[in-house]
Amino acid sequence: MDSDFPTYGELATSADWQATAPVQLADAEPTERYTEGAVLGVGGMGKVVAARDARIGRDVAIKVLHAERELHAGERARFLREARVQGQLEHPSIVPVYDIDYRPDGTIAFSMRRVHGRTLGSIIAERTINLHELLTAFATVCLTIDYAHSRGVIHRDLKPANIMLGDFGEVYVLDWGVAHLVGEDARNETVGTLLYMAPEQHDRAAIDVTADVFALGAILFEILTLESLRDPHAPLVPPDACASRRAPGRGIPRELDAICVRACADDPTARFPSARALHEAITAYLEGDRALTQRRMLAAGHARAAREALARGAHASPAQRQHELGAAMHELARALALDPTDRDHVTMLTQLLAAPPAAVPPDVRAQVELVNQNVIRRGVRANIPAMASWFLFLPVVIAMGILRPGEIAAIFVPITVAFGALLMALRSRVIGRSWQVAVVVMSMLAVAATSRLFGPLVLTSTLAATSAISHQAHPDRFLRRLVPVLAALAIIVPLLLELAGVLPASYAFADGQFTIVPQAIAFSRGWSLTVLSVGTLLTLVIPCVIVGDVREQLSRAERERLLQAWQFQRLGEELIGARTSLAT
Repeated sequence: MDSDFPTYGELATSADWQATAPVQLADAEPTERYTEGAVLGVGGMGKVVAARDARIGRDVAIKVLHAERELHAGERARFLREARVQGQLEHPSIVPVYDIDYRPDGTIAFSMRRVHGRTLGSIIAERTINLHELLTAFATVCLTIDYAHSRGVIHRDLKPANIMLGDFGEVYVLDWGVAHLVGEDARNETVGTLLYMAPEQHDRAAIDVTADVFALGAILFEILTLESLRDPHAPLVPPDACASRRAPGRGIPRELDAICVRACADDPTARFPSARALHEAITAYLEGDRALTQRRMLAAGHARAAREALARGAHASPAQRQHELGAAMHELARALALDPTDRDHVTMLTQLLAAPPAAVPPDVRAQVELVNQNVIRRGVRANIPAMASWFLFLPVVIAMGILRPGEIAAIFVPITVAFGALLMALRSRVIGRSWQVAVVVMSMLAVAATSRLFGPLVLTSTLAATSAISHQAHPDRFLRRLVPVLAALAIIVPLLLELAGVLPASYAFADGQFTIVPQAIAFSRGWSLTVLSVGTLLTLVIPCVIVGDVREQLSRAERERLLQAWQFQRLGEELIGARTSLAT
């Protein structure tokens, strides 16, 4: 693109620039380059003050050696060494050194970039941290230290106070005053801060890059627990680097726990072999954490969609409500697949499963019908021996003496029809209501006909009650209501017919006595007592057997339902309990 302005290359080589630039700079050069301001920090070797570089026109920081240390040549040499070491480490997270100079009072100083922010130590002291942000900054510190190691420099005094987080995302590693250059003899020299010092440092043994790895592990421990790795009152006691054991309430992921323990191992060979290896471990965790955050965001969206579906279904028609319920369960299933540790998702799903739908779905209706058929078939099998027991009385009735054969036939013909219907029903794939109604009607006709043996109020009433009670366990509500009506009619109709004179009276009352008048059979003391006692016992036992069998089936079904609910509850607990492993 054409332009009226010279390019940087043209400007740098132009004669006008080369001729005038030195003159302008010389004429504008102030008598004093730096104007010092407030003290920014004080350390054991010197202090750092804010200053204005008048020559460049920028704010800088100047580190000055303490006046009393100026008298010692060794201290001056160490101070200059720090400036040169830091100045040679050209890295975005290492504050660049601009110049080494003498102040007007003769003290030595060096200028460097003025950085703004807070130290990691002050952030941890506030105890309200963003773990993801601090771990990201910590990973940058690890790479910075790995760069220094690649240049043959070991920091030796890494601690939260020497790490600064800038106002715009910058991360700086400060204070290289006691840095060790690989190849120097560092034995018999204990330097650094005891709380973060590797065991070999305070033992005055030879050190390598893993000494800084230990200090980084101690910093990581403090980020996770908000506590120092070592006891400040006993800094030389071997520390326990298991962060989750020190701070069990902070929910420290086991991956970070393992990283911390390895970095702080007493044996240097057991630690991460380099700061870069530690950085890679933290980065791997953060990548998983970032993926987890994305999954949780997606899960929250699905949970929100589930709540909206439930809200729509609350005021909809039954069919639409069922549709919205299905949509809610679908969304919740996806939410749980993405984030199975969220208690709200598990609770909502549990509530949905516990609340039955307003209308029974077709597939559930088919399952219910299958279960009902099994119950009906078991009931039919139980009624067959009960129905067959009627025929046991036929020889007894014949032995007693039949007075009216037609009335005896009125008992056993319906029973025979009912018994045959039961046998045919068992052979059917589906036992329909018509079969069952036919059996009930024939049974009640037989019960009504027994009124001709001992009258409507003796034996007939117990037989009717037995049949009515036995059928109350039937899954068909229509039959449960029909049977008591028919049982009552089996007693009332013969009684009314006798009172109306249509049938001969079975009971006679004279002189305060109640007499049963023989109608269909002759009475003899032994046979009559036998029929009445056996019939009464059977009417007691048969309902107990039938209802007890049904109750056993219901108990088994209830037990299975409770076991399924227990398994589902355990599944929810397992999903929630996996928080530590799945949250990373």
